[in-house]
Amino acid sequence: MNSTPRFPTGSRSGPIVAGLAALALWGCASPPPPAAAPMQGVPPSPGMQAAPGSGPAAQPVAPAPAAPVAVPVPVPAPSGPMPAAEARRAFVADMAGRGLDAARVGALLDQAKYSETVARLVLPPSSPTVRSWPRYRARFIESRRIKEGIAFQEEHAQDLARAEARYGVPASIIVSVIGVETFYGRVTGNFRVIDALATLAFNYPAQARSDRSAFFREQLAQFLIWCKETGADPLAVKGSYAGAIGLPQFMPGSLRQFAVDGDGDGRIDLLASPADAIASVANFLVEHGWQRDQPVFLPVRLPGDPAALVDGGLKPTLDWIRLQAAGARAPKVAGMSDAWMQWPLAVIDLYDGATGTTEYRVAAPNFFALTEYNRSYFYATSVTDLAVELERRGRVASRVSQLNTPVDK
Repeated sequence: MNSTPRFPTGSRSGPIVAGLAALALWGCASPPPPAAAPMQGVPPSPGMQAAPGSGPAAQPVAPAPAAPVAVPVPVPAPSGPMPAAEARRAFVADMAGRGLDAARVGALLDQAKYSETVARLVLPPSSPTVRSWPRYRARFIESRRIKEGIAFQEEHAQDLARAEARYGVPASIIVSVIGVETFYGRVTGNFRVIDALATLAFNYPAQARSDRSAFFREQLAQFLIWCKETGADPLAVKGSYAGAIGLPQFMPGSLRQFAVDGDGDGRIDLLASPADAIASVANFLVEHGWQRDQPVFLPVRLPGDPAALVDGGLKPTLDWIRLQAAGARAPKVAGMSDAWMQWPLAVIDLYDGATGTTEYRVAAPNFFALTEYNRSYFYATSVTDLAVELERRGRVASRVSQLNTPVDK
């Protein structure tokens, strides 16, 4: 797999399509690398430490040493999740401080139902499957998702063109995110959002690897504020088991911060308005670092064993000088600018536990904008590869004039 690839540069090939030829540069099968650093969650609070008491009283005989002075010791927060009732009281008080009516919030929480299904779904599977990049990829890069993605792209061509022009995110990437998240709106979730969020906010499973109840309490707060702002019925909105909403599956905090009105009707509806969903995905990516006219992956030939170049993080920490010193090579390609050699870069690993092998790719900053959507190398790479297929099989106009590298994802 070290043969020199050829990159299509004709005007009929979109730059994402041209990126397919770079696959030959992304490393051969090799032994599995060390496990990546775990994703950051909400860490549990430090353990409770009791303050020491004072020493015994001084005796009424002389001479007697002075009684020791008790020095107060700060008491850290409890180590485990807050009891549901205590957490709920604190939550209601917090919401009152944010301008919501405490009685109304309490009444809504009374009507929220604990969901055993939600609590189960946030836990790792009882019988973990082998981690496999090819298996994960096959769930999304398959004929039906590609076919329906092309149809979605054609149906919403004007909205996509408008979003691409405004934000600089390729239409195929926007469509791919929606395709991976909800199959273009087919599967947006059937859980009442208030039930899902309240379950995870106040009864996060004790057997989970880390306690993320604080995160979900904040998402529940954002949801109730959003409902007040928009007039939505908190008891009617449905979403995923984690409380994500709409075609692009925005958590309530992201909905309030990054969702935009794409169809100009004066309101944002990520469930019923594909135009709003399209513009919101593009805005989210730009707000998290997406760079116009830059690729996701680069056609760099890596050394035979690039495992040492992988840090498993969610930010690019390498540069071309270091990659070159490690033995990486970049073939000369007609029409390809070398501007990328100044960018921060990263080597990512895509592990297949079934065979014990790893595929490596060189990621540009836009890859890490995608990991802000979902903190997974598998996820971001699947979104990119689906976008490649949508461009390759669809009828997408070439962007050669706007991008001077062979891979535009």
